Amino acid sequence: MQRGFCVEVVKAGRLVNLYSEDSVGHLIKQSGRVMDLNVAFPLRKKTYFSGGGGLSSTVYDYAVFLQMLLNGGEYNGHRLLSRNTVRMMTMNQIGNIDFGDNKFGLGFAIETEKGSGAFPSQAGTFSWGGAFATSYWADPKEKMIVIFYRQSWITKHGELGDRFRVLSYQALND
Repeated sequence: MQRGFCVEVVKAGRLVNLYSEDSVGHLIKQSGRVMDLNVAFPLRKKTYFSGGGGLSSTVYDYAVFLQMLLNGGEYNGHRLLSRNTVRMMTMNQIGNIDFGDNKFGLGFAIETEKGSGAFPSQAGTFSWGGAFATSYWADPKEKMIVIFYRQSWITKHGELGDRFRVLSYQALND
């Protein structure tokens, strides 16, 4: 597993590129700064390790992490988190604070019954999206995780993640 706040120089070639679009919608490799952030930030040494951003890992490792949460804290027969820790992470932690139709747990947006009217995902689905058009969700009732990482900035296709969610549920076949 490869994860951390600083990607080793010998693994710099494995770091994915960040893309944006030109005026006609063609993808172009982004370099320099985006949102006052150097796009090569994973390669730079750090002294501040934010719990809210900056961790670099592989899509596979994140899939393992989500599968562990979906399994109630276990992965491959090893308990990594208690099932009550996972329950607390994936339940409403903001009470009646109004942030729209859904709620927030400890690190996730939590789909409510009302919020599930917008997409086919069910109440209890937990998810998050990142700054560079990355998103994932885990649906405990369907026992599925979906990771959709695009590594793009400022896209004309912002609804693509929502369309992908709908298509993912349409593909389910009992």
